[in-house]
Amino acid sequence: MPGGGPEMDDYMETLKDEEDALWENVECNRHMLSRYINPAKLTPYLRQCKVIDEQDEDEVLNAPMLPSKINRAGRLLDILHTKGQRGYVVFLESLEFYYPELYKLVTGKEPTRRFSTIVVEEGHEGLTHFLMNEVIKLQQQMKAKDLQRCELLARLRQLEDEKKQMTLTRVELLTFQERYYKMKEERDSYNDELVKVKDDNYNLAMRYAQLSEEKNMAVMRSRDLQLEIDQLKHRLNKMEEECKLERNQSLKLKNDIENRPKKEQVLELERENEMLKTKNQELQSIIQAGKRSLPDSDKAILDILEHDRKEALEDRQELVNRIYNLQEEARQAEELRDKYLEEKEDLELKCSTLGKDCEMYKHRMNTVMLQLEEVERERDQAFHSRDEAQTQYSQCLIEKDKYRKQIRELEEKNDEMRIEMVRREACIVNLESKLRRLSKDSNNLDQSLPRNLPVTIISQDFGDASPRTNGQEADDSSTSEESPEDSKYFLPYHPPQRRMNLKGIQLQRAKSPISLKRTSDFQAKGHEEEGTDASPSSCGSLPITNSFTKMQPPRSRSSIMSITAEPPGNDSIVRRYKEDAPHRSTVEEDNDSGGFDALDLDDDSHERYSFGPSSVHSSSSSHQSEGLDAYDLEQVNLMFRKFSLERPFRPSVTSVGHVRGPGPSVQHTTLNGDSLTSQLTLLGGNARGSFVHSVKPGSLAEKAGLREGHQLLLLEGCIRGERQSVPLDTCTKEEAHWTIQRCSGPVTLHYKVNHEGYRKLVKDMEDGLITSGDSFYIRLNLNISSQLDACTMSLKCDDVVHVRDTMYQDRHEWLCARVDPFTDHDLDMGTIPSYSRAQQLLLVKLQRLMHRGSREEVDGTHHTLRALRNTLQPEEALSTSDPRVSPRLSRASFLFGQLLQFVSRSENKYKRMNSNERVRIISGSPLGSLARSSLDATKLLTEKQEELDPESELGKNLSLIPYSLVRAFYCERRRPVLFTPTVLAKTLVQRLLNSGGAMEFTICKSDIITRDEFLRRQKTETIIYSREKNPNTFECIAPANIEAVSAKNKHCLLEAGIGCTRDLIKSNIYPIVLFIRVCEKNIKRFRKLLPRPETEEEFLRVCRLKEKELEALPCLYATVEPDMWGSVEELLRVVKDKIGEEQRKTIWVDEDQL
Repeated sequence: MPGGGPEMDDYMETLKDEEDALWENVECNRHMLSRYINPAKLTPYLRQCKVIDEQDEDEVLNAPMLPSKINRAGRLLDILHTKGQRGYVVFLESLEFYYPELYKLVTGKEPTRRFSTIVVEEGHEGLTHFLMNEVIKLQQQMKAKDLQRCELLARLRQLEDEKKQMTLTRVELLTFQERYYKMKEERDSYNDELVKVKDDNYNLAMRYAQLSEEKNMAVMRSRDLQLEIDQLKHRLNKMEEECKLERNQSLKLKNDIENRPKKEQVLELERENEMLKTKNQELQSIIQAGKRSLPDSDKAILDILEHDRKEALEDRQELVNRIYNLQEEARQAEELRDKYLEEKEDLELKCSTLGKDCEMYKHRMNTVMLQLEEVERERDQAFHSRDEAQTQYSQCLIEKDKYRKQIRELEEKNDEMRIEMVRREACIVNLESKLRRLSKDSNNLDQSLPRNLPVTIISQDFGDASPRTNGQEADDSSTSEESPEDSKYFLPYHPPQRRMNLKGIQLQRAKSPISLKRTSDFQAKGHEEEGTDASPSSCGSLPITNSFTKMQPPRSRSSIMSITAEPPGNDSIVRRYKEDAPHRSTVEEDNDSGGFDALDLDDDSHERYSFGPSSVHSSSSSHQSEGLDAYDLEQVNLMFRKFSLERPFRPSVTSVGHVRGPGPSVQHTTLNGDSLTSQLTLLGGNARGSFVHSVKPGSLAEKAGLREGHQLLLLEGCIRGERQSVPLDTCTKEEAHWTIQRCSGPVTLHYKVNHEGYRKLVKDMEDGLITSGDSFYIRLNLNISSQLDACTMSLKCDDVVHVRDTMYQDRHEWLCARVDPFTDHDLDMGTIPSYSRAQQLLLVKLQRLMHRGSREEVDGTHHTLRALRNTLQPEEALSTSDPRVSPRLSRASFLFGQLLQFVSRSENKYKRMNSNERVRIISGSPLGSLARSSLDATKLLTEKQEELDPESELGKNLSLIPYSLVRAFYCERRRPVLFTPTVLAKTLVQRLLNSGGAMEFTICKSDIITRDEFLRRQKTETIIYSREKNPNTFECIAPANIEAVSAKNKHCLLEAGIGCTRDLIKSNIYPIVLFIRVCEKNIKRFRKLLPRPETEEEFLRVCRLKEKELEALPCLYATVEPDMWGSVEELLRVVKDKIGEEQRKTIWVDEDQL
């Protein structure tokens, strides 16, 4: 056998090469085989041929390291490769049986369907057994298909029943629609009558305004003349005193001249002096001659005499010197005396002048006080006459409404009976469909299942599937007449209930009592409150009511619902809305009761505090030079003044409790509201509650049981001529005093004993922890100057302050503290104007904004005020044909809409002209801009003037909101970032990510979904940003995508516009809004950041439009000024610093703007 070894090795190598060649062909097609082969199909046949064992099959099918089908198929090929040529042959036979196309791909031959391997291994019996197993599998699959068909048939029957029920629902909705149209016709008929009354009221108001203006001008002229008279009197007194002084001085000089010595006396004295000198010389000569001839003894005597004479002369000289000194002192004393006398005369002159000035000013003050008393008497008389007219007119309308409501109740009863009849018919149809299904159930089961299906399979499979596929059929065996469809689509019957009259019910407070909402918003929010707070008896009509609400056209009702005798204002709109509003619960929970925003605006908008300018409008010559009619200006000013509401500011309902109902410890008493102010004093505010601070001894309040320390909860009675219920435990200090002062007639006070809360309040006030019971935060919408606005604190627009007292020192001023933007701590404190005073300041600033535009801008645009006046001429001619519409009213309304558009267009320029005049105009609709709203109002007025009420349009477009209530939020995670202008967002995001900011910034991944999925998600959830990639797919970003980025503690950079800010805040995501200011100075620096080439004028115009959208944001934003950066790298650095700074700040959100 020595030569057999090499031959055997050659033979083995040959076999191995052949085997490798065979498997090489398989490996060439490994990708296709592993992609299309299902290992679960091939393993039974491979085990039957004993190529693989049970362990290999379990590894291929159940190994955790092989998650995908491709991995399992690859592992199966590796196992067969180890089996050699036998594995290859059996694998090809399995491919020939299960995958003939792959068999042809590998071998290049047509499949013959021969099973030589299995016949050799198992024989014909094994092949038969294998084929029987395959047949059983196919039968089971066919049974599953039959069961699925039965499920689809059951689902089809269920959808048919739902279709019938939806048809009945549609009939019911049509009934509601018919009723709606009937009420609409009735309202239109009343509207025609109301328009006539309004025209008369407007004419009277216009005449009264003209007379008031003339009287004011006469009074001002009289005051000017009186001032001139006083000045002339003052000047006359001064001249008289000067003349008197001059006269006194001239008399003194005359006396001095008269008392001087005469010329003859002077000559005589000189002559006597000469004689004495001559005599003295003679004596001297005699003495000298005698000296020469006298003897020595006589000479000694003469020497002694000479010596004595010299001593006498010396003594005499000393006396002369002494006399001279005394004369000098006398002369100085006389000079001092004269000087003091002159000063005394000057002081006497000044004293007399001041005395006369004092008398003059006293007289002037008395005159002014008399004029003020006269003005107050006239004002009180006008208020009294107006209130009487309003009361009389309201009584007439109440009587008319009484009969109208009786007719409405009968119609409602008829409609409810018809609706109940439709529901009964629906129940009958539902029962008939259930009976039909029960009768056909067994037949459907017998016909749908195959005849050769074993009984055990039927009992197991179909018995389990029935409750899941058709839940209604599973309940058919019940004897009850109710079903899931009954409870879902056919609501239980309740006896008809009369709608509550909301005229005497005080609902929960709104977040912003100043903003004037549209009536369509009232209706929508009213239905939302019905869904949350309605009783079980009223829940039945909830789905239908909500569906019907969506069908209502958004037409304003504010212009036709006023009942006051004056041009319709906020109070008249609210009063009619209270009478006709849908049903609401008396006591509501702390939910979003947005429908109450305007129900509290029932105060008189003309009774104002006695501070500030007496007239906030002006009729100067500059207005007339602009081409404005003085009458039109007066109409616009009247419209502005009607939105300066005087009712005190009310904090948000989220910061205080709800209205408490009568509890076991709550007591009540009835008092006379006319004298309630003089009987008791209050202490507290919205944060601590309102307490009785003192009660007048012997008053009715003391006899009724009110004592110091009692907490007032609710006041029910007539306030400003209307029956109201005011929750005093949540009122501010200013509002509580306002309510008590304006009560009339019998009122009911609900109170409870709370001495502990009162003592804690007094102790905290004595310790200086608080100044009152008020506490809330506001955001300023205008600049306030301590020098110009009669306050002690200067603030800027968008500053946040903490209000601590709404009646500081019993004046109409608010004590507040500036809030630290990072720690929320109170900083420096001071006073700011109250809400009504701030409204007047805002009104003045708006008028200055309109009237101070440059003449170049006004002349250079097509919408100049002079052009407006010209365009109004044909409108006036056309409108005179309709007796219901006043032509002057149409002109003023149209002019007002154009003025709003003018303010919106020129706003940014005026902010640059004078930073002290910056204001933030909050639109009545949060989603609309002022310019768009005013433009729509103007277009509507041009098309149909008789349907436009200028004040209702003003309520939609503009609200005088000087202070916005804000709430603090805190975010530990990094917040997403929005850039504006939006055209720079994409470039800035890319630059930030490329500049090494990947650790702090990132972009969120968007979801790619189909059009149907996008429409479904748009209805069910919030979508922050969406973009259509192609006609069938959308790219969208949801709040979950942004939260996933925040969970990684990174800033999510968004390329969406700032319009998604509200949706983000509603989803509890608080973005950082970064505004990059663009102006003519720095526009050239943005050339590298623009994604596509644009002209500088076009880019600047787009940026201006985006800048106006910032005012409507419910949160604060950061600004990158032009002087902060000079290059793109510096801009990126400033942007990063701003983002870090905003991340550390507290988030303040105006929830009323959401």
